[in-house]
Amino acid sequence: MKRHWIGFLLGVVVLSGCSGARYGLWLFTDPETKKVKAEFKGLKGHRVAVVIYADERVQLDYPNVRMTLGAQIVHQLRENVKKIRVLNPLAVARYQDENLYWDTQDKKKTANDLDVDYVLIVSLLEFSTRAAGQMNAYQGRIGAEVKLYSASKEEGQNCDWETEDLLEVIYPDLPQYSPRSEPIIRRDTEWRFADMLAKKFYNHKVPVEKEQ
Repeated sequence: MKRHWIGFLLGVVVLSGCSGARYGLWLFTDPETKKVKAEFKGLKGHRVAVVIYADERVQLDYPNVRMTLGAQIVHQLRENVKKIRVLNPLAVARYQDENLYWDTQDKKKTANDLDVDYVLIVSLLEFSTRAAGQMNAYQGRIGAEVKLYSASKEEGQNCDWETEDLLEVIYPDLPQYSPRSEPIIRRDTEWRFADMLAKKFYNHKVPVEKEQ
């Protein structure tokens, strides 16, 4: 079957002339990519805690957001940053619940308490699975500021990296109107946010956008 399919495509190329040839080459050519360097390369071989800050409103609407989003970020870091060791999100959430003022204490203390080299603080400014102003339209929205703190430096001098702008994901492009789509939209939105964030810490490739 595969042989017949390739033969058909080659036949289309021959019959279509130059334009067909270009199309045929496109079918069998990998898309052009470019390399993007990591914004911070220092996580390799270190212990890291991903700490999600969500206000009371977000936690009331999405009680397990720290675990679900945290798990996505942890997975992306473990998969792509060599020799990194990332704490289980459940252990981090437990620490937050047992230390009510963790968000106002020195980040160096947080890192030492969790026995890690770095603390990655993800401060959620927006988290929703509903389109803005529409109760029955489903669209994932995550917006956050992210900062990375080192345990080896003194407070006030230990922020080694932070986002320049709001890190934001909106998915899908158009709202969906089936309630059954909400958990899928949430999962995929969290995955996209985690992927975007993790890429700040390792070299990767992205497709080259060609001019139309």
